[in-house]
Parts: sequence; C-alpha cells; structure tokens
Amino acid sequence: MDSPIKDNGEVYAKLIEAFGEDRQLIVCIEEMSELTKELCKYLRYKDEKNLDKIKENIIEETADVLILAGQIRNMFGKEKVDKMIEKKIKRTLERCDEQIKNKQGAKNG
Repeated sequence: MDSPIKDNGEVYAKLIEAFGEDRQLIVCIEEMSELTKELCKYLRYKDEKNLDKIKENIIEETADVLILAGQIRNMFGKEKVDKMIEKKIKRTLERCDEQIKNKQGAKNG
C-alpha cells in the first residue's frame, strides 16, 4: 500500500489553494514543533509513567506533520521529492548494511 501522502495529491492541492502556501508552511513548522515536543516527553518519561496519552499525542501530531508534508511535496514538486526520498532511502540502507556488518564483525572478532 502506498503512503497516504501520495494518495491525497488533489486534497493537498485544494488545501494549498484554500489557505495559501505561506500559511501552510507556517502551520507545518508549528506541527513539527508539536511533534518534537511530544517525542521529547516520550523519551523523558518512558521509564516513569503510563505513556498512553503521550503516544496518542504522538500519533495525532505525526498525522498532522504527514498531511502537511504531503502539501510541501505538492508545492515543491512531487517527482523531485519522491526521487530524493528514493536516494535517501538507498543511502540509509547502505549505511545500515555497513553498521550491521560492523556489529557482526565485533561479535565475531
């Protein structure tokens, strides 16, 4: 299943048309900040208390950020963003493979 970000291009275009690019960029910054705050809370309190509410907030803020990321993808070029995602995933997987190889070598060595 493809990401919902890719599936909602028409919706994102409509949101950008209705609210404007500048406003949606500002809202994206705000939502990323809210997600950052919730992730910090999770890391700070994960050993100390029930995290159900924090996890619920993380899910909500992640959805907000992804919706706005879809709009940014529309603004700056879907194809360019998708190509960059593929490039970065490939590079990250190469680093991951190297990291696993190094860990296995350390265990065996």
